[in-house]
Amino acid sequence: MLCSVCVNFDVRGLLLKAAAQRPKGFNDPTAPQTLEALRPKMPYFFKHHPNLLALRASASDCDLCSCIWQSYVAKSHPSELSDEALSQGKSVHQIFIGTEGWDVTLHSLPHVIVHQDRDSHEDRSSKLIQMRSLASFEVCADRRSTECLQLAAQLLKSCTNTHGPCRAQYPLLSELPTRIIDIAGVNPALVDGGGHNDTYVALSYCWGGDGDFRLTGATEQSFRQGLPLSQFPPTFRDAIVATKALGFRYIWIDALCIIQDSPHDWEVEASRMREVYRGAVVTIAAACASRTGEGIFRGRPQAAYPRCWLEWRNGDQSTPKVFLRPGTELWDQKMRQSVLNTRGWVLQETLLAPRTLWFGHQQISFECPKGSVDEGGRSLRLVELYRSKESIQVLRTHVFPAWKRRLLPILRSLHLPLAIHFPWPSLTDIARARDLETLRHRAIPWRPLTLQGSFVHPAQPSVLSHFDFWVQIVGNYSSRELTKPTDVLPALSGLASEFHRATGDTYVAGLWKMDIIQGLSWIRHARIESPSGWLQPVPTLPEQYIAPSWSWASTLGKRVTFLSTSQFDHIERLAKVIDVDVQLATNDTFGAVKCGSIILQAPFLVLPCQDILEAPHPTSRYPKVLARLYTDLRGLSEYGQKHRGYPGQQFAVLQLLKCRPPLSTITIYASFLLLESVEGDNSWRRLACVRLKIRDKTIPETAVDDLAIWTEIKRDVKIHTVKIV
Repeated sequence: MLCSVCVNFDVRGLLLKAAAQRPKGFNDPTAPQTLEALRPKMPYFFKHHPNLLALRASASDCDLCSCIWQSYVAKSHPSELSDEALSQGKSVHQIFIGTEGWDVTLHSLPHVIVHQDRDSHEDRSSKLIQMRSLASFEVCADRRSTECLQLAAQLLKSCTNTHGPCRAQYPLLSELPTRIIDIAGVNPALVDGGGHNDTYVALSYCWGGDGDFRLTGATEQSFRQGLPLSQFPPTFRDAIVATKALGFRYIWIDALCIIQDSPHDWEVEASRMREVYRGAVVTIAAACASRTGEGIFRGRPQAAYPRCWLEWRNGDQSTPKVFLRPGTELWDQKMRQSVLNTRGWVLQETLLAPRTLWFGHQQISFECPKGSVDEGGRSLRLVELYRSKESIQVLRTHVFPAWKRRLLPILRSLHLPLAIHFPWPSLTDIARARDLETLRHRAIPWRPLTLQGSFVHPAQPSVLSHFDFWVQIVGNYSSRELTKPTDVLPALSGLASEFHRATGDTYVAGLWKMDIIQGLSWIRHARIESPSGWLQPVPTLPEQYIAPSWSWASTLGKRVTFLSTSQFDHIERLAKVIDVDVQLATNDTFGAVKCGSIILQAPFLVLPCQDILEAPHPTSRYPKVLARLYTDLRGLSEYGQKHRGYPGQQFAVLQLLKCRPPLSTITIYASFLLLESVEGDNSWRRLACVRLKIRDKTIPETAVDDLAIWTEIKRDVKIHTVKIV
């Protein structure tokens, strides 16, 4: 039911007009071409109630007013809702419905916003009523329902039948994994798959809750004979039901297809896992389950806000309907927050899989290299290219031929980074669309939703260096959790394999040989939140070897950051690589390592102290260097994890690189490594990387200390050949 005001609101007209707007940079010759993708906000499309008191009065009899009012109430203090408060100040301003600005390459529709008009001298966009809604289609209350699973099958079929690049690069038939679950019979059974070509599904999920239900030497025979579906943990059971609904016979589940008590089998199959996910026609992601005992067909949570159905006024006699849903229900936000997306192994499972069917808390979403579409009909293209399947598809087609690979060392010596060009869609058809019915979101509820239409036409490419692309992946991956810290390199091996195939570069314990100097600039952050603020914990490294000290994989903690190519237009490498040697722990070239070393020729300085945390003496030859290290290392997780003191130990600094930001002639950043000697060996161990901001000519006050530190080091350094283990 709608009130006399809301009955005149035309949501289709709003979205048509928003989509027909010219880009922000259309008439601006100085605007970058990327602005062609940006559409301006349109806040004053529909004049709603004159103030909040009128809105509240209408909310009891009007669905749309109730939706807006309840959204406002949920984020307001009770004192702001009294009659007195609603009768004065900002509350008496006119209410409007419109749209936010948006990037058409990322979303097919803008957000619908409700806001109040304000005095002309104030920023009108800063005081929204706190309601961001989306035009959407109906979402099933039950994931197990026939309608929901049919929609999942339709989304998958749309990709496999109509997406040429997806079909060309990811054929439906591929070699089955070594072992796989056959669900064709009455009872699902483990069978051998190696050597046979067929179509299969893979499962990505969170372990936990049913540790006994797994493949071992003792349980293998019972799994091969077949077990009733009722005996499977809920997540496995629901995934099998979904696989049948999609029309496939085989499903791969790591706990049931890898012998869990056989280290040899785990090593072999873990190295093949990238092929498993790459070969699956689709991967089912149990994003709504934090353990195997929860399942993926649980009831969906009730909406936090009331939803209002609106007619889609297209002139047809049978007018379809859409409803407004809160922007917080966008699938990508929930996926990021799910327990599944905090797991380290899941990153490559997601990126390497050609297609993923996400079973989220609120709805299902289908993702492929063309983009993603959710159950409600909303499409999405990720801002972070490295998180998209498109990035891997582009990487796989961006293979350097042999003659180009021979030029790579020359390009690197000239400071010319390798680059990946990501094609972005042409916006002409979208910007000039006469009607939104030409786009995929026009589908009536439960009609097949497709990803055709918006992501087809190539336009100006985005350029990302290989190094930047890799460090973005490492940054995301390093913030995730691993059950076993020793899995840090194996769980990334599939993505490393893709990079090697594209560039031909040599992979060395999480870094790349061609970019090794820049790669050594990493810093691993390790912070936990406490009532008193942020604290620096010092995790304990496992006894089992993980990686050499110069690799980011050698340290436990949170996100790893690098000095990336995109931040600087010139990088001067002060160190030179003489040799890199990494001994593998398995037959997987991109997996675990058992030892490694790097030999650098670089400016090097031994510090006159046997305890780097000893309070620096003002008469020391290097007081500013020691003072900086004394301050930084006391809370540095890397130092706390790696330091191994002994009588007569030495500490040293090694100058690594200098770099200059784009368009800057005076700002320079520099970094150096802090090293400690290794007992009984003529080698050094990395303890930290210190970054400094120094400037030529004009020295701002904030950079004086950093420049003084760098000057102290530079004064006495000598070129030495140093081995770091």
